[in-house]
This record gives sequence, structure tokens and C-alpha cells, in this order.
Amino acid sequence: MDILAAHRDGLIEQLDLEVAALAGRSRDHAQRAVVLHHLFDHSRGNHLWALAEARRTLRIASGLARLGRRVNQWGWLSGNRDKAREALERLTEALCDSDRSRTISAYRAYRVSSAQALREEAEASLDPTLLGLLDECHAARRIGISLSCDSQGELARLSEELAKGSVDLGQIRVAWESIEATGLKRVAKRLLGDKALARKAAVDLRRGATRVERDLRADRALPPSFRINPAQHFYALVHLLRDRRRQQWREACDQEPDAFELAA
Repeated sequence: MDILAAHRDGLIEQLDLEVAALAGRSRDHAQRAVVLHHLFDHSRGNHLWALAEARRTLRIASGLARLGRRVNQWGWLSGNRDKAREALERLTEALCDSDRSRTISAYRAYRVSSAQALREEAEASLDPTLLGLLDECHAARRIGISLSCDSQGELARLSEELAKGSVDLGQIRVAWESIEATGLKRVAKRLLGDKALARKAAVDLRRGATRVERDLRADRALPPSFRINPAQHFYALVHLLRDRRRQQWREACDQEPDAFELAA
């Protein structure tokens, strides 16, 4: 392997570690909403899918919390409650894993397409049409203009295809089958079903990005520092996660008996 290839592979590995950390743990919905909003903000409002996805992840978190409260209220139906609780746990795991995978795919695509040093990786891992639209998006943000409505819409459509392709559909199907065998079926579909989430996203699209972003920034599920300054909050999160990874690396080295001799 030549020096340039080794450098590129190192950059990809570093990016993948950062992307995984930013996507958080499976239930870190608020953190993912912050990351997705950053894509929208950094693109100067051209990456509309990222804003819609930020809203979606918070809706999933809210819906799961409401279902959990409903199950806990079934005190007089202990048998049904236990069955519903198990089904809800499966749905939670499936939707959270899906949500995390979707964020990873979108953030990684945005980053690899923006870096010339990772151009080869972008061309190898992304659909050519999506990559072309991301190139347009980056060019537009650099000079401070908006993409055409058609380009914004096509970027959103292909970003959704990329996100869906990253999801374990079998895990989600099994989880919904478990829910449908319980009394949670109707309310779960109303809160978290694909059709319900699509209807809410369509309403947001009609309302426009400015109003939707305002609502997102006011959402109490997100930290106060985000509401005050989203960009500053995001970059503070990046630095925090990098410091945490460095600390974990140091601790791992300290556990190796020959680490000092190797460093010397």
C-alpha cells in the first residue's frame, strides 16, 4: 500500500469513528437530531432531508415514550401488560437501531462528498446521481446560494433511499408483528407507523423549512445550549466526543503491560 492510500484509509477510519460517535447510542435521539440539524444548517438550508429527519427522530422518541407510559397504566391487565412491554421493547430496539443507521448513512455521505481527499471513497460508496447532487449542494453552500427546488427535492428523495438501504427491514418487520399481537397496535400505528410519520413529514414540507426549523429549535427534548446556538452546541459535542475517544485510547494503552516500552 502506498503512502497516499494509507493516508486515505486512515482518514476513512477516523471519519467512521467520528460518525459512529456522533450517531450516539441506540436511544440517543436528541443527539442525532442535533447532528442532522447540523447537516441542514451547514448546507445553508439546502439539505432539506436532514431537517425532516431531525424532526422524525424526535417524533420516534416521543412516540416510544408515550407508548411506554400507556403500558405502565395497564396495572389491572398484568398479563397483557407484560406481553405489550416485551413487544414495545422489540419495537424500541428496532426503531432506535434503524434511526441510528439512517443518521450514520446520511452524515457519512455528506462528509465523504465534501472532502477532496475522500473523493475515491465517495465515488465507490455513493450512487452517482446522489453524489452529483451532494456536489451541487456543497458548491451552493460555498458561494451562499440555494439549490433549485427540483435539486433539493431530488437530493431529499435519494437521501431517503440511502437511509432506507441502511436499515434492517427484517428486524423492523418482526417488531411490528409483535406489536400487532397486543393492545398497542392501534396507537402504535398512529404514532409511529410509516404512514403516520410520512403524513407528518408532508405537513412539515408544506409549512416550509423556516417554520419547521424554528419548531425544532424550540423543542424541549433538545438541550438549552442547542436552542441558544445550534452550531456552537454541535461543535462542542464534536470536541467532547473526540476527547472521550482519546481518553478511552489512553486507558486502553495503560492496560497493556508493554505499552510504555513500545512507546519508548
